[in-house]
Amino acid sequence: SPQDVPTKLVAKAVPLPMTVRGHWFLSPRTEYTVAVQTASKQVDGDYVVSEWSEIIEFCTADYSKVHLTQLLEKAEVIAGRM
Repeated sequence: SPQDVPTKLVAKAVPLPMTVRGHWFLSPRTEYTVAVQTASKQVDGDYVVSEWSEIIEFCTADYSKVHLTQLLEKAEVIAGRM
């Protein structure tokens, strides 16, 4: 069954337009559903919270042979340093 995973991404308030980048480790061959909501802290300390964005649904692909080769090369470099 689908499971809601609460994820918080906190950023300083910056002038719009802005891009806030979040980093999540996604699994291959997995369906994801994402929606975004912002909260802006006001002078009095309260927060103004936006409506939820439209829901974006996507499915990750298998790892390609190129990506697996890159991962192997990175692992070999790290192993060589240890």
